[in-house]
Amino acid sequence: KNCAWQHKRMSSVSEGDTSRVNGTGPNTTPPGGSVSTPLDRERDRNLLILFAGLSQSSDKVQVEQALLKLDNSPGVAVENLKETFTLLSETGTSCLTFKQFESLMTDVPDSHLNDILESCQYISRPNAVYKDKLFSPLVLLTAGGIAGAVSRTATAPLDRLKILFQAGALAGHHYTSIPQACRTIWIEGGWKGFFRGNGTNVVKIAPETAIKFWVYENVKRFFAKDSDTSHLNAAERFLSGAAAGVCGQLAIYPLEVTKTRLALANTGQYRGIAHCLQLIVTREGPRALYRGLLPALSGIIPYAGVDLAVYSWLKDKYVPPNPSSVALLGCGAVSSACGQIVSYPLVVVRTRLQAQGMPGRPIIYSGMLDCFNRMRKQEGISSFYRGIVPNFMKAIPAISISYMVYEKTKMFLLNYT
Repeated sequence: KNCAWQHKRMSSVSEGDTSRVNGTGPNTTPPGGSVSTPLDRERDRNLLILFAGLSQSSDKVQVEQALLKLDNSPGVAVENLKETFTLLSETGTSCLTFKQFESLMTDVPDSHLNDILESCQYISRPNAVYKDKLFSPLVLLTAGGIAGAVSRTATAPLDRLKILFQAGALAGHHYTSIPQACRTIWIEGGWKGFFRGNGTNVVKIAPETAIKFWVYENVKRFFAKDSDTSHLNAAERFLSGAAAGVCGQLAIYPLEVTKTRLALANTGQYRGIAHCLQLIVTREGPRALYRGLLPALSGIIPYAGVDLAVYSWLKDKYVPPNPSSVALLGCGAVSSACGQIVSYPLVVVRTRLQAQGMPGRPIIYSGMLDCFNRMRKQEGISSFYRGIVPNFMKAIPAISISYMVYEKTKMFLLNYT
């Protein structure tokens, strides 16, 4: 009745060797590391489903509760698992984290793991609850909002530098280098000058990021026809990202214009977000709040499409089920760099259109194409990449932090709400 893997596991536990359960046993990774395969990823998914069922989608499996769940399930593989949990209980182990559970199941063949899932009818119920929570608007919007606010505040000084370079020279101010721009900002407004416009940025980015992640997860789910989106192809991931970017941008675009104006303004020019919005509407009309929308949407489609598609592909293909912060930061950095390179010229054009009409910045561009042509003729091709260094310095850590905070916040809300 007992299989070879069960004899090995029972022997290990009965001798008091809980090192594998506690995650302190010998390293079983093959020399030179291991490469994730489709079978590995299928096994990881099955382990997560079983863990979610036994733990009721919590962050730990309670051994005694797991035994009660397994009692009414038939099958040799289930009986072997029950014996293992019984021995764990007798040796004083009360609960298991996912890593400990994964270590415990190392020697269980895939066929036995599948048998356990098929035998345990209750598995589908907690897993369905887990999936519903995973796509809950509350979870996705809250995680996205927190991620946006934290990431933008952490990189606010670099964001202001980027905007100053993108907008071009202003009478009395010509920025030739990052140190020279930093000195000018410091002289004009002290340390607070580096955070000018950040309040608007947070007010803007929190709902934008929340909407973007919520739309992205749900459009991916639409394409997948299921909650498992790991098998989506590149085109489906790109379209999901593009739709998410457009929805997020449309929802907050007047705040995007306000943020740009505040970041470019001299000290005392605006008293805050509401004052800036009021002056724009009074002096230039409501349409000024949507100045630069066409290049913004033209840029967000390739940017968000590439960024989110590359990130989700990297996370699904190379990152383990419980990723570390470093792994998430790495995926975010690579995806952000790819998206920025594709869309940066359109971002510069958008900033130029948003900035014109301010004191010292007359309206000289009639639209996106006119701005493209004038910049190319008067300033050269390099003008389309002006400010890309501070942009990379800002965007890569900002997006990386955003993805990391989003994933960690989402998992926290899944486990504790």
